[in-house]
Amino acid sequence: NAGLMNELYPWQADVFADLQQRRAQGRLPHALLISGPVGIGKQQLANVFSQSLLCAEPQADGLACGQCHACSLYAAGTHPDLFRISPEEDSKVIKIDQIRTLIEKISLSSHYGRYRVVILNPADAMNIAAANALLKTLEEPPADTVLLLITDRPSFLPATIRSRCQSLRLALPPVEMAQAWLAEQLDNPRDAAVLMGLAGGAPLAAEALAAEQLARRNHLLQGWQELAVGKADPVKLAAEWVKPDLHLPISWVYGWVADMIRLRSGSADRLTNEDAKATLQKLAQELDLTRLYGLLDRVLETIKLTHSQVNPQTLMEGILLYWSNLPRIKLSGQAK
Repeated sequence: NAGLMNELYPWQADVFADLQQRRAQGRLPHALLISGPVGIGKQQLANVFSQSLLCAEPQADGLACGQCHACSLYAAGTHPDLFRISPEEDSKVIKIDQIRTLIEKISLSSHYGRYRVVILNPADAMNIAAANALLKTLEEPPADTVLLLITDRPSFLPATIRSRCQSLRLALPPVEMAQAWLAEQLDNPRDAAVLMGLAGGAPLAAEALAAEQLARRNHLLQGWQELAVGKADPVKLAAEWVKPDLHLPISWVYGWVADMIRLRSGSADRLTNEDAKATLQKLAQELDLTRLYGLLDRVLETIKLTHSQVNPQTLMEGILLYWSNLPRIKLSGQAK
């Protein structure tokens, strides 16, 4: 998990290598404006880079060693040469006092004789007074001080600030790479493509969505069970399920039906919904295999129509009605 202090996301390797090369050549800018879409790990890049600048014995690739005194201070959040500036609690802005205090601290010499690093996030939260106070420091930065300004919205920063920083614009990562990474983070790797689409290609945003969606999927599965025993109204459920859109619910239904077929035919080693195995097993036992295959065909037909003009609610109703009306085998007490 790249939430670890010193781990880059796979799509950041090139950018990091480039930063290290600039450092080795003595071309590291005093101020770097790191911008790019939400959910791609800008903060993580700044964290890893700042730790590498503070580390006593960085590895050959420039990553921090994670073992030295500086690295343990970094991990504890107490490194005296690292300054993190964000809006204070219950405030949306970075205020001038925060910047003044910072300027005072970085005018003193570094504690360990290496770099001093400032991480400003989000930089566009500085109010005008704060931004003006920072200008002087950007114009004449103290030696061996690196300011990392992070923003999703560079255009919200005053032009005076932008012109004094070197710009590092990060793009969305390559789709295949980001999707492969996301699939590894998910309980349900097959959701990766849909979630990446919903998150506009930003993998961390997609990962956050996944947690919300997991709760939603469990809620929908409960409705799916209730339909099987006639405790829910397919039309009402369909209306609920298609908000905000049809893609995930329909992909979940497809996964459930495919799993029920696997369970019914005794090949349960590769389930999509491992966490819902008991529920799906019980539902599968009440249906004969041909009917389950009929249901799967119906779901596949619906998936083909999701990009058509047909109303999504009508499509979902079709499936839920079909599912709730399937003739079920009444299992006797002892059958489990």
